[in-house]
Amino acid sequence: MIYIQIAAYRDPELLPTIKDCLAKAKYPDDLTFGICWQKSAEDRCLEPFADDRRFRIDPVPWHASQGLCWARSRIQAMYEGEDYTLQIDSHHRFADHWDAQLLQFLEATGSPKPILTTYAGVYSPKTNSLSRSAPHKMVADRFTPSGTILFRPHFIQHWDQLEKPIRARFVSGHFFFTLGTHCQEYRYDPNLYFAGDEISLSIRSFTLGYDLFHPHRQVVWHEYTRAGRQKHWDDHNIKNKPVVELAWHERDAISKRRLRKLLREEDSNEDISDYGLGSVRSHRDYELYAGIDFARRRLHREATQGTEPPCTFVSDEQWEAAFLSEHKLNLKWELDKLEKCDDFHFIYFGVEDSQGNVLYRYDAGPESDEARLLLNEKSVIIRAASKPAKLVVWPVSKSRGWLKRTDYTL
Repeated sequence: MIYIQIAAYRDPELLPTIKDCLAKAKYPDDLTFGICWQKSAEDRCLEPFADDRRFRIDPVPWHASQGLCWARSRIQAMYEGEDYTLQIDSHHRFADHWDAQLLQFLEATGSPKPILTTYAGVYSPKTNSLSRSAPHKMVADRFTPSGTILFRPHFIQHWDQLEKPIRARFVSGHFFFTLGTHCQEYRYDPNLYFAGDEISLSIRSFTLGYDLFHPHRQVVWHEYTRAGRQKHWDDHNIKNKPVVELAWHERDAISKRRLRKLLREEDSNEDISDYGLGSVRSHRDYELYAGIDFARRRLHREATQGTEPPCTFVSDEQWEAAFLSEHKLNLKWELDKLEKCDDFHFIYFGVEDSQGNVLYRYDAGPESDEARLLLNEKSVIIRAASKPAKLVVWPVSKSRGWLKRTDYTL
């Protein structure tokens, strides 16, 4: 049995996600669903499943919601001993027999406690089209001022030649598949809001003894733009107090203090005793494995390049030499060299070093000035161990996929 965890906030894609999940599964009767349904009064999209034994539905009025991790903690409480669990968002699509594939991939890792996770491929709700690009791995981009880490998706090189998943440093909140007992061992901190969920998932799961892997094939797809969806922070603002109790930024401030204490970036009086690290591996074990210095907010170059972990340094000198330098760049490209289309999904801007490692990535959405062909330059600051060598500009069409790629020497 697979327990599917879905935290849904006023999302019109929830019902299509569930239908596709069931339709594409090889064993739909072996699926159970835990859904925290944060909804408006008129939303009745889950009524067809009210009497379905596979569904455990926790309906919550939208104004009573306390954020993403709060919802996920409620879903964990509905776990009933299933063998495996899949955590997703409420806007996904699936490959045929996705369940059988994930079980096969999990076994192929050879780990007694594996987690399969990644930033999923892209789908469009309007066209129901799926990107057919290479599967992704999660790569650390930089620390944010609040102490969290910003991640970027990078393609897995030579994925079609791989026979099993590759090791990962990080866990994605919108797609991970693992043993069902993770629901009991990893207790979501309901006081985490949104940002920081993934690095918390990563280090806590690792220290609990879980081994992290990226699937070598695309099995699920995710809708990233949030277009047409009401977001938690849209509703939970100063204007709607006291209906919502706390505005989103108030919850976010509490959340980030708790996260910084967990990561040992700072000490505070936040009580995280029920949501701390595991005892199988240590905080330092994760730093060395992933290539992160939390206290000084530094990333090892292998973490930013996305090489397969663990990091290969063997001495303190190599560790120190591997940290990042700051590069200030003014990126320029030629508009007339961009392949045109009427349905831009996004335009990929990537800065690579001489070995082809991605040092920076920016996806300009269809409403951005870049995609509307109003801009042809952008100033960026990149923190990387290697020197930027070229700019890659690569448009993506909703109907045709990746178009012509153009490279510029820096």
